[in-house]
Amino acid sequence: MKQIGKPAIIALAISFVFIACNNSEKKTEPSSSDSTQATTTMTDTTASQTQDMDATKVAPGLYTVAKDSMGIRVLNILYKPGDSSAMHSHPDNALYVIDGGKTEFIGKDGSKQVLDIKSGMAMIGGAETHSVKNVGKTTVKAILVEVNRPNRDGGKRDSLDATKVAAKFYKTLKDSLNIRVVMVDYKPGTMSAMHSHPDLAMYVISPTKAEFTEKDGTKRVMALDKGMILIVPADTHSVKNIGKTEAKVLLVEVNRPEK
Repeated sequence: MKQIGKPAIIALAISFVFIACNNSEKKTEPSSSDSTQATTTMTDTTASQTQDMDATKVAPGLYTVAKDSMGIRVLNILYKPGDSSAMHSHPDNALYVIDGGKTEFIGKDGSKQVLDIKSGMAMIGGAETHSVKNVGKTTVKAILVEVNRPNRDGGKRDSLDATKVAAKFYKTLKDSLNIRVVMVDYKPGTMSAMHSHPDLAMYVISPTKAEFTEKDGTKRVMALDKGMILIVPADTHSVKNIGKTEAKVLLVEVNRPEK
């Protein structure tokens, strides 16, 4: 995979995840789309390197697998104050910071940068190798969605794209590398129009009970528990919040074809 330039390596690479793109992406408001669409493709060499330096293997106490399916892997990240990882790699990824803190990132070339990672940050970054240390006084917690699919364009987004036909409920936080981070927000009793999603990873921020109606009219009710993580294949449906609380869910949509 073509590496991102040194200035962006740490800021984008918050892949401690923190393979991020905060400083490289010019848009700062969480509801705006990142207009940068990279066209790089993961090479066999980079894929091999990532496997050899898999964060869950070289830093198992800090990175644990929550879900792994369809070429998408979701990691739970937990760094207590003073925790430090060995040098490790991540493929292209999206990061969501649950609890922030102060972290030091060390690149392959030995360069160091200390960053104050904020809770609620969402980032997308390219493949990267680094080590991370929690140099703050708070525990840092995040989820990292690793995309183990070559960055070949998955084609235009479906005409029923959720952020278009149900924009009231689906807001784009970041959009780059054919990966999109979307925040979902349904108040009790609200219902969306029929819409589509590509393959995605889902993280429930605040819980509720939702009713999904498929294209053929089939209905199914699902309890969305706080902290739930799922990997879901492409689908078309409408959604109604039938619970008593506001539902907030983070989606990481992958607009890349499976291998």
